Amino acid sequence: MIMAKLEGIIYTAFRSYIVLRGFASIGGLAKISKKPASYQRDANEQHKVEIVHYLNDLKSYFPEITLACRVSDYEGLMRSIGDDKDVSKEDSIYVKGLRILSERLPIGRDRARHAYLEIDNPNEEEKLLRVDGNHRLEPFSTDIEWWHQFISDRSPIKDETDPEKIQGWLNHRAKTYKKEIAEKIVPFTIIMSEAKDADNFEAKIFHDINFKALPLREEASLKIISELSAFNDKEKLGQEYPLALDLIEIVKTGQFNAIPWLSVANDISNSYYRTACLSIVRLLLSQKDVISSRRKENICKWKELRQNIFIIEQQIETLNAQITVKNIEIQKIEFEHPDFANLSKYKETVFEREQLIEELSLKKSDRKELEYKEDHLIYKAKNLRRFIKHCDNKALIIEVLYSLTVIYKSFEKDALGNIAFLCALVYYAILDKNQMQSFIDWAKRNGINKIVEPDDLSKDAAINLITMFEQIYQTKKNEIFISMQFGDSQSELIYEKIVRAVEMFNMRHKSIHLNATPIRIDRTIESSSFSIQNKILEAIKSCSLIIADLSSSNINVYHEIGYAMGVAESHNMIPNMILLYKEDTDHNKEKKDIDKFIGFNLRNLSQLRFKDYKQLVDSLVERLEKHYGV
Repeated sequence: MIMAKLEGIIYTAFRSYIVLRGFASIGGLAKISKKPASYQRDANEQHKVEIVHYLNDLKSYFPEITLACRVSDYEGLMRSIGDDKDVSKEDSIYVKGLRILSERLPIGRDRARHAYLEIDNPNEEEKLLRVDGNHRLEPFSTDIEWWHQFISDRSPIKDETDPEKIQGWLNHRAKTYKKEIAEKIVPFTIIMSEAKDADNFEAKIFHDINFKALPLREEASLKIISELSAFNDKEKLGQEYPLALDLIEIVKTGQFNAIPWLSVANDISNSYYRTACLSIVRLLLSQKDVISSRRKENICKWKELRQNIFIIEQQIETLNAQITVKNIEIQKIEFEHPDFANLSKYKETVFEREQLIEELSLKKSDRKELEYKEDHLIYKAKNLRRFIKHCDNKALIIEVLYSLTVIYKSFEKDALGNIAFLCALVYYAILDKNQMQSFIDWAKRNGINKIVEPDDLSKDAAINLITMFEQIYQTKKNEIFISMQFGDSQSELIYEKIVRAVEMFNMRHKSIHLNATPIRIDRTIESSSFSIQNKILEAIKSCSLIIADLSSSNINVYHEIGYAMGVAESHNMIPNMILLYKEDTDHNKEKKDIDKFIGFNLRNLSQLRFKDYKQLVDSLVERLEKHYGV
């Protein structure tokens, strides 16, 4: 049963709006109202939590909650307010449950009137609409389990093992806490809206309240907070404020004027350093839980990887033992039989040993691959752990800002980015400097740092920028498709050097782990199986990079390059390719001109031409670094 009596005064505002103003419990207002689907958005979960914490503060205050009540006869209600007679709630002439008393209150020459609105167990259609203040009311519409998070002292149940008793105790405490908060009295305004055009009317009121007024710049608000003694209890403003205000005091000395958004200006209209400091701290603290979750995932992956390495090491040990056995068998046959080379048993044993050696080689390669992955995970874990531990460390933030002054001096004057860009730089400088450089390169390539308008009114701008970058950075496949002719000594040697270059890259840049994925065309191309061909084309489509060796002038290599070019063109992109060519290739028997040997269609694509294999490895590492932006 829901019953509420909203009491206040009623009159016309701006000579056209009928308004009932009064006071009521915030929980009661939540019960008799609902969120309009047409113009209100759902409250952010973190914001709901912050609202409850704020309401729990004895000194909390916020502007009145604005609700809408729909009236069938708007003009009639307007006239009745000017009459001297009562409007009885029983009559339900205009609004169900509305009573307007004859008693008048002086407002200059005009007179308002006492009124109350009784709402008795309303259905969804009868509930008032939340025009402004929906976020403040939504916590009271949540399940009781949501309120469990506000129970900090759980010592009475620390030794309890019965789930039902634990749940019962939590529900009881949560209900008590919710009731305490819900009974707080807050101001409200109920605007009467004409039923026939209520949606448009209420949406306009919502727009006027939220967007018509010139908002107080956050910079001006922070100036007041940081300079006046009225805000001594600054932690109640939010967890980010104490650190942000300490940072402001340091920045205001002018030490970081080389960074535009931290430059100190006497004119508040040209000042943004306070906003920038708060935005930096707000971003770092908001990402702490995100990074903690990421670190847990990283640890799980590492544990799984260690198990796989252990299994492979056991397999390697077994293979070594089997090879040793085969070697003994071969030696015995050679010792006992002078013509052992012609013995079928000997040939069979040698073949079996070669098979084992080949399998061993593959297992060792797999182990090396997993070890690189492990190095990558350990590197990430170290960075994640450091961020969690130090993201709220004032001294470290100051150190990072000093380092960024050098970076900002390297930017062009019209490409310094906005506040969100600065926040992202601080974030990556603490998390991973290699990733920070990739972020800078990405921002430059896409003109992100040329967006220089201030963004001090958007709390999510920096997070959105980071999310945008990481969706590209993380989803960018690390697989490398190697297109080449296999089967001859030169090609196999080139392949060996490609693998070596990838290994060197992985050792040098643990933030990115590459997986070189060769498709042995020479072993599969003769098959008529559609699945094989399809697998090859899918690998080309999904990989980050193609390394194609032109030294053999192999027709399959040209086919794969052409397919990759077509895929890139369909997406209006430049194909990510590294074309290799050995200048003294064994396959150019006729000593053709290089351009003629390679082919006309590929002359305009970037090529890595090399004379010796050391040059190939060194140059390929450089090309990989350029491709991955490190």
